[in-house]
Amino acid sequence: MKVIQVVKNFGPIGGMEEYVFNLSKGLASQEIAVTVLCERQVAKAPLGIQVVVLGKNRKPHWISHFRFSSSVDRWLKDHPEKNRIIHSHERQKSHHLSTFHTTPFGGDKRKKLLHRVSPRHLLYEYLERRELMGPNTKAIITYSSNHRKSLLKKHPKAEPLLSSPIGPGVSFGKEIERSRNAVETGGGRIGFIGKEWKRKGLDTVAEIWRTLKKERPKLQLAIAGVRAEEITHLFRLREPDVEILGWIDDKLSFYQSIDLLLHPAHKEAFGMVITEAMTVGIPVLCSTECGASELVTESFGTHLPVSTKTDDWVGETSRMLSDFSPKGTFLRSWTQVASEYLETYRKIMEGCQ
Repeated sequence: MKVIQVVKNFGPIGGMEEYVFNLSKGLASQEIAVTVLCERQVAKAPLGIQVVVLGKNRKPHWISHFRFSSSVDRWLKDHPEKNRIIHSHERQKSHHLSTFHTTPFGGDKRKKLLHRVSPRHLLYEYLERRELMGPNTKAIITYSSNHRKSLLKKHPKAEPLLSSPIGPGVSFGKEIERSRNAVETGGGRIGFIGKEWKRKGLDTVAEIWRTLKKERPKLQLAIAGVRAEEITHLFRLREPDVEILGWIDDKLSFYQSIDLLLHPAHKEAFGMVITEAMTVGIPVLCSTECGASELVTESFGTHLPVSTKTDDWVGETSRMLSDFSPKGTFLRSWTQVASEYLETYRKIMEGCQ
């Protein structure tokens, strides 16, 4: 069996890209021939993976999706081969399998008249439908049952193609020493990580931190994944007890430096930071709207609906800082993720014969 992975940027530079990079690596470790079709390669390819760079398309972003799809189609036509699975992570049409990495486009918003006639919105809607119900699509993978429900709510006709969800793995695992010191009375360190900080609820985190600081005057807040200049309206320059780290390469050290991860996202297909924190043994308080929230049992933390009043978020944060310690260990390797995909690939191959 040969597997072609389709992604615009190949390298661990974001949630989806990290998923594709580690899945490809996991497949190659099981002696599966993997070829990656991309616009741009941003990391050295792991052993056993062939990377084909098709070239970057011009912006705007919504048109580049269509142009990348055309580039992929041309390459596939010029390189015909039997017994291969085409696995897309982008808005394509020539794939057998699509992993849907985002929440549905505009799925929870009322469409304004302007959106209904906007070329940008119309093309995004078209690309999304084509990806899910394209001429060759045999299976659609989501991250979680919550993610699956949100997709079905907008695209009920896709139900026959939906396979069992396959959530991401965590790159660090068994070798991690899990130890959490008692949180200092009146202190503690809250962590937030996420580039798309608006959607992931950093404004809520800031409000929780400011409110809770009245009873915990030494409470610190560490923010990663976002540049300081993007959030100057939330935090004053050099505000005491706030550390804005920007993009970080060493996420493990970040998790090990905090006492609690807050992730009150408004909508989140999964939320890899949640399972990463759980793997390190860091308590998690996230929104129920995160796909990964279904994995956050009482042993690892808790979750609240994003609409919950700020006072309740503050109260739960205070409780977890005061007297909560994770019980048990969360582990999910990328080898396990790759094995689950291999099962899906084989079913598709059998159905095509």
